[in-house]
Amino acid sequence: MRCLVKGMNRQRYGFTVAMPEDGGHVGAADFEAMGTQFVPLALAQGFSPSAFLSLRHLMQSPYAIVHCHGMRAAMYGRLVALTLRKRPRLVFTIHGFAATHYPPPRRQALLSLERCLAGVTDAWICISNAERGTLLAAGVTDTKRVHVIRNGIDLERFAGVTEQRQEVRMAVTVPADAFLVTTVCRLHRPRDFGTLLHAFRCVQDALPHAHLLIVGDGPLRAQIGQLVASLALGSHVRLLGMRRDVPQILRATDVFVLSSKGWEGLPLTVLEAMASSLPVVASDVGGTREAIADLQTGYLFLPGDAAALAQHVQALANDPALAREMGQRGLARVTELFTLQRMARETAALYEQLLP
Repeated sequence: MRCLVKGMNRQRYGFTVAMPEDGGHVGAADFEAMGTQFVPLALAQGFSPSAFLSLRHLMQSPYAIVHCHGMRAAMYGRLVALTLRKRPRLVFTIHGFAATHYPPPRRQALLSLERCLAGVTDAWICISNAERGTLLAAGVTDTKRVHVIRNGIDLERFAGVTEQRQEVRMAVTVPADAFLVTTVCRLHRPRDFGTLLHAFRCVQDALPHAHLLIVGDGPLRAQIGQLVASLALGSHVRLLGMRRDVPQILRATDVFVLSSKGWEGLPLTVLEAMASSLPVVASDVGGTREAIADLQTGYLFLPGDAAALAQHVQALANDPALAREMGQRGLARVTELFTLQRMARETAALYEQLLP
């Protein structure tokens, strides 16, 4: 959302951002620094009447468009819209359509709710063609209201890193000569840390100087810590938690990995790694292959295939020239296809279609 707001024409559009302050990597200060009004929402698990009423009060103001990001935000936004006599146009960006991956009772409930709310949804934005296919196959809406606008990132955040690799490594207690593998993600589904850590166990056996950084937080943190201990990886794997210096950490990294199982929209962290000139090894899930050019900017592997993940990481460790070439091709690809300016331009074009 920060990238979208930054890339939009402020003379044409004014923004108010409403979201929870939950300790994530984006908060009120980020938007206020751009001159954007920020409204905190107390969104919790389950239904929050106070958040519903706060959002209803906000949406009664004369906004032309309400743009919801993610399933929870879209649920609240569209439920509020059902209660308004005069409602704004409503756009829902799906960052990962997870409903079809749940067990039958919950899956049916979520899809039924989505179909009920379709009447107040003026446009769906899917961040990859894979997501578009999943949404349409679920029978939630028709093709006319579904648009593909791929994620874009702020390349300046990664080009502007001034810290040196060794300086960053010292700060996160990684040896200067380590082969450093990094993953950045929320510690929750659809991430597959079992595959990641079993693969890294193989990598570490072959490359004793290999280290792994896991950046992010979430409900699986304790479980991941237990698995790290059970695989005797404690001295070579660090769980860094939520960080605001991801560009710096990526600068100190040799290979970026993302292990997922189930669904993916189009992972921002993969784009950020490419913007940092890193080769990427990732599960071939959802829209990930729309970011990574397999065998050119990195490697894709079948979900759950720890042996393949380990093999690809070791290949890059053993061929630094290939790793550099893949990283440079990744930077060129993200610069051409995944900028915030392109994402903002395509989003603005959709807004103009919806405005009266």
